[in-house]
Parts: sequence; C-alpha cells; structure tokens
Amino acid sequence: MKKLTLLIVAIAFLCSNNVFAQRFGATEEDSVECIMNNSLYVEYYKAKQWKDAYEPWKKVLELCPKYHNNTYVRGNTILANLYTTAATNEEKEQYFQDMLMACDKRAEAFGDKANNIARKAQIYAQYKPQETTTIYNLYKQAAEEGGASLDQQYCVLYLQATIYYLRDIKASTEQMSVLFDVYDYASETMEASLIQTSNDLDSVTQINDTKSMEKLQKELDNTRSNIGALETLIEPFASCEKIIPIYENRFNNNPNDLSLLKKITTNLSRKDCTNSDLFFKATENLHKIEPTPKSAYLMGQMLLGKEDYTNAAKYLEEAENTAPDISTKSKAAYQLAMALYRSKSYAAARTAARRASTYDKSLAGKTTLLVANMYLATPGQNAAFAAYDEAARAKALDPTVTADANRVMNAAHGRFPTKENLFFEGGSAGGSVSVGGWIGGTATVRTR
Repeated sequence: MKKLTLLIVAIAFLCSNNVFAQRFGATEEDSVECIMNNSLYVEYYKAKQWKDAYEPWKKVLELCPKYHNNTYVRGNTILANLYTTAATNEEKEQYFQDMLMACDKRAEAFGDKANNIARKAQIYAQYKPQETTTIYNLYKQAAEEGGASLDQQYCVLYLQATIYYLRDIKASTEQMSVLFDVYDYASETMEASLIQTSNDLDSVTQINDTKSMEKLQKELDNTRSNIGALETLIEPFASCEKIIPIYENRFNNNPNDLSLLKKITTNLSRKDCTNSDLFFKATENLHKIEPTPKSAYLMGQMLLGKEDYTNAAKYLEEAENTAPDISTKSKAAYQLAMALYRSKSYAAARTAARRASTYDKSLAGKTTLLVANMYLATPGQNAAFAAYDEAARAKALDPTVTADANRVMNAAHGRFPTKENLFFEGGSAGGSVSVGGWIGGTATVRTR
C-alpha cells in the first residue's frame, strides 16, 4: 500500500508538468492510471503470467501509447504467447488483431510508418502464411512508404513474399517482372547502405574510434549477410534464360518505353545478361532517348560484353565523370579499370581501379586483386614479386577474394627464382627490389 501511495504521489508531481502529461496520458488521471497499469503488467510480464499481463498492457496502450517503445516490444511477446496457448480460434483471432492494432498505434506514437506496415506483413506471414496476397501488398505498401529507409530485414522478406505471391497466383511470364522490380529495389537499397557504411567505417578507423568501428563493422556484416540472402532467394529465377523471356515481348511491343527500358537494362545488367541481344537493343534505345550517367555506364557494360574495350572505356569514363552519386561512380570506375585492363592499358587501369576503391571502400579487395592480375600479366621476375605482394594484400583487405588471390600468388610463385639462381644474382630473399617499368615502386624478393 505504501509503495502504491508513493507511486501516485510521484505521478501527480510529474503530471503537473505538461510535457510529462503529453507522454503519460491526456489528463492527470489518465497519467496516474497509465503508470499504475504499466507497473502492473510489467510485473506479470517478468513472471511470464501472460494472461494477467494482457488487460493492464492494453490499458497502457489505450491511455498512453507514447509512454515507451517497450510497450510494443513486450506487448508482442505477451500476444505471441497468448496466441500459442489460446483455447479457441476466436481468441486467436483477437490476439492476432491486437498485434496488428499495436503496429498502427506504434506508428502513430513514434512514427516510422513504413517499418510498422512491414511488421504487420511479418505478423501475417507468421500466423496466416496462406494470405500471400495480403502479405505481398503490405510489404509493397511499406516499400512505397519508406523507400530506402525500410529496414533491410523487410527488404529481404518483401522479396520472399513476392515469390510466394507469384507462385500462388500462378504468375505468367510477364507477371514475373514484378519479382525483378522488387529485387532491384532491395538490392539498390542495400548496396547504397553498404557503400555509406564502408565509407563511415573508414572515417572512424582513421581516428581510431573503437566503439564506432565495432558498431559499423557489425552493420557492414549485417548488410553483406542480407545481400547474400537476397541473392539466394533470386538465384532460382535469375538465369538469363529465365529473365530474358520475361521482358522480350514487352520490349518488342514498346521498344521506346522509357520506364521499361530502365527496368530491362538494370535487371539484365545486375544478373550479367549483358551479352544478350535484348540488352544491346534496350541499352542503345535508352541512351538515345535519355542519355544519362547510368545509360553511359550500361553502354560501357554492353561494349565490354562485345569485347569492344576501347569504346567501352569511353562510355565508362563518361559515366564516372558525370555521375552525381558515389555508387554509380564506383561501379563505372571499376568497370573502366576492367576495360583498360583487357585492352592492356595497365597503368591507366590501375589508376581507375584505385579511384573505384576511393569511392567505395568495400571494393578495395577486388580492385587490389585486379591490380595484382595486371602485375602478373607483365613480364619479368620483379613483376611477379609485385603481383604476389598485391594479391596477398587483396585477400587481407577482403577475405571473399581469397581463392582468386591464391591463384595469382601461385602463378607468381612459379616465376620466382630458385635459391641458387638468386644467390648468383646477388639477391637476398625477404629483401626489397625496385620494380621498373609502368609498375614502379618496390616488392619483396622471394624464392621458389
């Protein structure tokens, strides 16, 4: 009784302040009742007495929806447990509707409407997975509302929901284009996040902010994991043989439809279908109708596929120089480096590769490996030393390139001198040697 009296006195004091009143309830009486019910349901929650927690929790939601975000987090746990143990379908439906209602209340109280719409989709997927159309439409609404701010986990679930929806409606070949629209949206959202987080991580690393470094590294790992999940989901539908028929008839009927051309070029490019006639035609039409940095980039990719490296480099350089965003600049610079590498313009290719990793720190391993391949393609023993050093640095920067880096290192190793030959040359293993020609700099001397 004493505890309750002290609680009421404290709340009365708090509610004398209008700021607190807005948070706890519309009136002083509501505020007192809110805090009392909150204290009550939390005690039951801690004891896992879900039925006893239910009514006071609902009262908190009714009287003071802005009280605390934990109201919604704990409420979800309460309702999930009550749903599982409900004796009748009517009770299950009530708890299900309460889950949806709590999402709406949460959005009203704290904003973040898009992610709360996605939470409703997730609730449907968990408790009514057969409602594939409803789940898909909710995720679609969330994506339209939130754009690039939608939580990454929901981007992955949106693609999964789209697959289930298209399966259940027995989608035609043309209807399957929806799948790639969703994939494109989710991929672009995550790739932009990957670049931003990589650059932020590089900034805090330079000032040795350990706490921020750990946080950003976790974010980076999470984004890479989500991108991997997207690729796993799309893989069964992503062969060129399956993608091209989805768009071919639509292109033939509307070869100058700007929106369609953008979808075709983006999705065929993303899944490496750049050698197809459809990609060539769509890219050319797009660049004629609306020349942009992106269409210049796609023209460069198309010409790369045709092995026309000189003209590919011209378009990719144009794309890099005119692109307003770092994402396009980094992709264009990397592809430019590839075009120059294949045309054996190694010095220019190295410069472009290093620019690409400046735009996007996450490319550092791939661009370093590309430079290692250029060194390997250059004759001479010292070039092999440089190739080995560069490949070793590549896999240290990005473990995902380890297999390719090892191949370069093994090939370079085959060109190393024997110990006897090095002795007669007057060299010393482990020492440094100047590398001449376009490579320049120094490399570590090694033997077979």
